[in-house]
Amino acid sequence: MLLGATIVLAAGRGSAASLYLITESLPWLAAMWLGAAGLGYPLRAWWLNNARFAGVLQTMLGMTVLLIAGQVMGVMGWLTGPTAWGLCGVGGLLLAVQLARRPKPDAEQRTPWPWSLTLAAPGLGLLLVAATCPPGTLWRVEAFGYDVTTYHLQLPREWIELGRIKGLEHNIYGYLPGLIESAFHQLALMRGSVLDAVYLCQLFVASLAVAAAIAIGCAVATFATPVAGAVAGAVFLNVPWVMITGSMAYNEMGVCALGAAALLMALQPGSERLRGAAAVGVLAGAATLCKLTAGPMIALPLGILMLTRLNHALRWRRPPRWGRAIAATTAFGLAGLVTLSPYFVRNAAWTGNPVFPFAAQHLGLAHWDKELADRWDAATGLKWNDASRTEAIMRQWLVNTGYGAIGGEPTPVETRNIARFTRENGAPILWIAVLLGTLLAALHPATRRAVYPMLVLLGFQLVFWLVCTHLQSRFLIPTLLPACVLVGLGAGRIEARLEHRMWWLMPTFAIVLVILLWQTSFITLLNQTRKVPGEDRRPVNAPVWLMVDALNEGFAEHPINALPPDSKTMLVADVGAILYLKRPVGYHTTFDPNPLGGMIRQAEGDPQAVNALLQDAGYTHVYVGWSELDRLHGTYGFDPDVTPDRIKQFIATGWRPVAPQLYALPRKPKK
Repeated sequence: MLLGATIVLAAGRGSAASLYLITESLPWLAAMWLGAAGLGYPLRAWWLNNARFAGVLQTMLGMTVLLIAGQVMGVMGWLTGPTAWGLCGVGGLLLAVQLARRPKPDAEQRTPWPWSLTLAAPGLGLLLVAATCPPGTLWRVEAFGYDVTTYHLQLPREWIELGRIKGLEHNIYGYLPGLIESAFHQLALMRGSVLDAVYLCQLFVASLAVAAAIAIGCAVATFATPVAGAVAGAVFLNVPWVMITGSMAYNEMGVCALGAAALLMALQPGSERLRGAAAVGVLAGAATLCKLTAGPMIALPLGILMLTRLNHALRWRRPPRWGRAIAATTAFGLAGLVTLSPYFVRNAAWTGNPVFPFAAQHLGLAHWDKELADRWDAATGLKWNDASRTEAIMRQWLVNTGYGAIGGEPTPVETRNIARFTRENGAPILWIAVLLGTLLAALHPATRRAVYPMLVLLGFQLVFWLVCTHLQSRFLIPTLLPACVLVGLGAGRIEARLEHRMWWLMPTFAIVLVILLWQTSFITLLNQTRKVPGEDRRPVNAPVWLMVDALNEGFAEHPINALPPDSKTMLVADVGAILYLKRPVGYHTTFDPNPLGGMIRQAEGDPQAVNALLQDAGYTHVYVGWSELDRLHGTYGFDPDVTPDRIKQFIATGWRPVAPQLYALPRKPKK
């Protein structure tokens, strides 16, 4: 009931459409998750032994198998609609076998659901409503889904057209591990097309957020009660950054779901054995396949915990021995490398560099030159710390609205950096709760043994972010895993200490924290919609109901779609709408060779010769994103020969304006 009320409150007049889209997607989501649970069944007996929460771990291991198998089949050209369904079907059959062999549980042994599960409903409601709004309608802080339309969903669209997963020399992001993008590819094949599967893909990401919350809750329940575990999961789902990235076709929730499962397994007795350590390695490797930053932010600290035996605080029955620690760490590392091996082999076959586009100047440039490699290295921020980074951790993490900070100051309007919330420097409610939870959990041996691993994990994540990234707030989302566990452990201590007197204190703490986080998420949702003309014709934030199912309302109509079917348009700089274009286009990312720049150099700058080269390549139109061209030249970098002044010279040769920013090339002279 609370979930439905939240959906109605957030979506308003669009609540019926939102509920319809959610319900419509359930068969595909059920196929993926039931298939994953079944594919994890053969691994359960060998890897999980008597681990607690084996069902959760089985499902996440199975999801790893399902996604990697789908990606490998896609690279080989074997993945189609029927084979994608068949892969889920194999898992479904294995699950049926498991359920048939499973003894019926005793009714007296069933554990009732904790009341604190209801605290997840408000955050989940916002997440589901946002997931039924298409890319381009929400989240100014993430450029309104620019990454979704240019590669997270655009790559699967092109893979379907090509009949296989392959690297694209005009879209560098196709060379990243792309495990979640391959999941979108599989879902789109099962659904019919990427455009038909937009909401399905976003709801699948939302389901990964739920899986992450469940794994976090189970990790807490290993040391505390299920009530405290549910509090931790609910806190996770109510954090604004989870709502944002969990409602978009992004890969962060894949990192969180698989990373939380790896963390849960690492906290289980048995993870010091070779098989248990290997299971942790597989899950950590799968998280890294979702996003490479999960390697140093999740896999590396988990490996160090195993090697240094800090997880001996879990009180294994035998005293720790360095030989066993080294063996477990080796099993962990080898399992992770095996999990990553399809990515290494694929990229080596495509480019000669197993980690391309990284280390390009040392292991192979592929289709790049040195200038493009330098541009990539500068953009991804692989450089040492400087003075501004200590200030950045405050603004981007501790007092950031995305992590639940309340209030703050209005954000100044910027044209070059839009990745900011409307308010900043608020009261860090979440991190105050994390600090309180850490202190309470550290005071008792039952929970203290879990505090140390969480602090080590959190410390490694912050150091890596400060030293090796370009300081985007979103890149710190993995810190929510140890943070929410620490909150849950603290809630568990309050519950245990005040079980008989002042019993109301823990529920009050949990409810107040969730309400504060949720209201920040709700306000963020209202303030992060597209601008539309208001009553006085000034731009105002569109109501959320207007964004729900907006694909069917034609919001993404583009002047290129009105061109004749035999047209072909070159996109210059602005490729944000590429996913929605229905006519042939040529495009590239700012990190890939620029075909127009190549034509300019080939023609030695002669405008008429450039026109001829464009026409010979089949182009009939050119779309110029003037503001994006200026932004890229001033930020990431762009081809130095493709400048606004140079393009204006070409326009003067007879390019005919068709629509804003869209020009028809002069007709090719008849021979």
